Amino acid sequence: MIVAAVSFACAFACLGIGRWGRHNSADLVPQTLTADSRAKNERSLRRGAWSMTIFGGLFVVSGLIAGVSAAMGVGS
Repeated sequence: MIVAAVSFACAFACLGIGRWGRHNSADLVPQTLTADSRAKNERSLRRGAWSMTIFGGLFVVSGLIAGVSAAMGVGS
């Protein structure tokens, strides 16, 4: 069950960072850059945020598998 708890904690963190990054990517890019550079950096930050969201989903699946396995007594 410890593995499931750690997986869900990591999922919570990754999903939160991904959501925050998607919503705040425009504010994280410096205003001093040119319009093209700003757009490029914003896209890069959004891709990173989506990656964190995907990893969060994978951690959820991992936690579910670990929880079900522990409940069924597999590996003990």
